[in-house]
Amino acid sequence: MPASVLQRPEGNGPSLVRLLRHPVTDAVVFVLIVVSVALIGIEEVQGLPPHSWVARAGDAITWFFVVELSLRFAAARKKSRFFRRYWPDILAVLPLLRPLRFFRVLKLLRLFRLFQLGMILDRRFAALQGVLRVNVPFLWIILVVTLLAVVGGTVVAFSVEGRVGADFDTAEESFWWVTYSLIAGEPVGGMPRTVPGRALLVTLMLGGSAIFAGFTGLVSATMVDRLQTMSRVAEMDLDELEEQIVICGWNDGARPLLTELVQDRNLKNLPIVLVNELDHLPSEIWRDLQPDLVYHLQGDFAQLEMLRQAGIERASRAVVLADEGGPHSSVDRDARSVLTALTIERLNPDIYCVVELNHDANRAHLAVAGVEAVITGSDLTGRALAAACRDSAATQALMDLLSLQTGAQVEPRPGPKVGMTFEELVLQVKRTEGLLVIGVDRPGEGCVLNPPSDAWVSPADRVLVIRGRH
Repeated sequence: MPASVLQRPEGNGPSLVRLLRHPVTDAVVFVLIVVSVALIGIEEVQGLPPHSWVARAGDAITWFFVVELSLRFAAARKKSRFFRRYWPDILAVLPLLRPLRFFRVLKLLRLFRLFQLGMILDRRFAALQGVLRVNVPFLWIILVVTLLAVVGGTVVAFSVEGRVGADFDTAEESFWWVTYSLIAGEPVGGMPRTVPGRALLVTLMLGGSAIFAGFTGLVSATMVDRLQTMSRVAEMDLDELEEQIVICGWNDGARPLLTELVQDRNLKNLPIVLVNELDHLPSEIWRDLQPDLVYHLQGDFAQLEMLRQAGIERASRAVVLADEGGPHSSVDRDARSVLTALTIERLNPDIYCVVELNHDANRAHLAVAGVEAVITGSDLTGRALAAACRDSAATQALMDLLSLQTGAQVEPRPGPKVGMTFEELVLQVKRTEGLLVIGVDRPGEGCVLNPPSDAWVSPADRVLVIRGRH
């Protein structure tokens, strides 16, 4: 099924949710977390005053997180989930309030955000995960816990024990004491003299044992289960998706469909939710996809609850494939496709829906329901074969128009701002934009390819152009 079938006139405006989920946003948050923790260490080690440039830079970063958390709160569909997910970040911005500046150490709670960024990395490097056979989320958790223990322990040891113990005079000595004690599971060097210092030592000993046990368990689990599923559904992420493409069912056409979608400049950044009964998706499809934008929801796509879980009410497009899974006849598969399409249109009347059928008999039912495009596989194949019988060049041209990888793209565009004849429109668009106008789509009449030269094209019409790959 060509990606051009999924095009519709209205564009995709900027979305706050998509902005917050963008990889660049994640990268900026990651860098600022690391920088803010480094600034805290410099401030504590050097004993700088509250008005130093380091403190001011830390406050500026904290204000960034205040704005970011405010935007995430505004975009969150479930506010309670927002507080459950971001409570450490909320505590981390409290030192901005002057009465709470004493609790600057709360800024270290931002390191907990690295857990969430680790989950995102797991999705974005899912293909790498399949190659390395490593449980990326659990490995990331071990690394973040270790980092938290070392950084937090160094700050506490230097701040508390540095005043009373010669073994903690400098931040470097405190760092190595914390690191060695964490690895060895016992104090390596001086013995803490204060109660907070001894509590820190107990925490490091227990934490070191837990980290070692976790790493050992990770290695054992990796050896037992060498290949993990490359896409997993995070329900809380599905709840926050907007304008996603929901693809119901699976057959041999799914792979080229996905390949074409990621080539389309208007669709390639939209999340894709695959709803089918496969235990796991074929590994070869990940070569062209962005794993962080693809979600696999296992279940019966004809079920109402499954469509709602996929967020069909917020989806911008839906594709119902002629599913080849299960012991269903071609007639039964068409019936399931029709039922699914009717349910989708009922739940989201504004969605752009495309349905693939095995037989053409049900096309009229789908047209009445408001389905925008219906593709019959056998009919499409038959016409392509007929074109091949006439001339091989015609077949090549047809395949080029259906693919974004090798050929040109048929693209719908708004009509001219001022009415003109088709001939005048062809010359104007070719001269100014280098595009070839091949047809006109009139409201209520449908698409007419290569109309007469004197056919009038009004601003209310849409025109079809061929955009070459340059």
